[in-house]
Amino acid sequence: MKEISLISTPAESYSHRVIKLFLYKYIYKNDKSVVKRSLEKYLGNRFADVYLQLKTGQEIAIEVQNSKISPKDILDRTKDYNKQGVYVLWILYGEGKCVASPKHPVDTNRVKISLAENTLHRIYGGRVYYVNLDIRNNKAALQTPFALHFSKPIKKKMRGIFKTRYNSYFFRDSIFTQIPSWKILCTEFLGYKIARFYDKNLKIALKEKIVNIYYKEKKVNSKEKRIIKTMLGAFEKKYGRYMVYYVIIELFNEHKIDFCRKIINKIQKTIL
Repeated sequence: MKEISLISTPAESYSHRVIKLFLYKYIYKNDKSVVKRSLEKYLGNRFADVYLQLKTGQEIAIEVQNSKISPKDILDRTKDYNKQGVYVLWILYGEGKCVASPKHPVDTNRVKISLAENTLHRIYGGRVYYVNLDIRNNKAALQTPFALHFSKPIKKKMRGIFKTRYNSYFFRDSIFTQIPSWKILCTEFLGYKIARFYDKNLKIALKEKIVNIYYKEKKVNSKEKRIIKTMLGAFEKKYGRYMVYYVIIELFNEHKIDFCRKIINKIQKTIL
């Protein structure tokens, strides 16, 4: 992609400006369903960083976040757009002040996430979108946006909220997922109208894989402990032990797999 010079105004950081301009150009170029676009579109009492309208008539406000923001501000902005029927796509600068630690498209154990990241993870059904910049010789190019899913650490003492004098944060294991295209989907989740990319829901994908292993092992009459061990061997490195256990419990409660109560109780004790 063509580089953009790092010129900023007192009211706008260069990273915010560059990301906004890249998204404005690149989503329109690659998503043929976009028929209208605008920068700094005034919608009610809010200015959307990037505004898009799809062939379906659905309107999207893209919020590029670089600076610190509270969960309340995220929810208030989202609700304000939603009241006007506008879907919201939140994208965080992975090396900005909005994140508790830098975010990159890799799997990482025990990263810090801010309260804002945790809030977006919830309202986006288990994902947060990020974008980073490749900055060289005072010019910036946009790296491919990516999604991260966060899972609690298996150690209970690491699952709570941690505080410093100025910040609060969580420790989470982050799991990287690719965004397959720039095409945007408008949907609703937890009562919010959100816009997102067509990346897979990580937990749903893991559920399918665990069910496949379960029935494969059952066919050869594997013992239940061996089945659990096989599942961990296949998925713990990528998804973390906590998520594997969490999905096993969900599948058990949905009657899609079956284990003896003793094993289920042991797993529940580990993750609760």
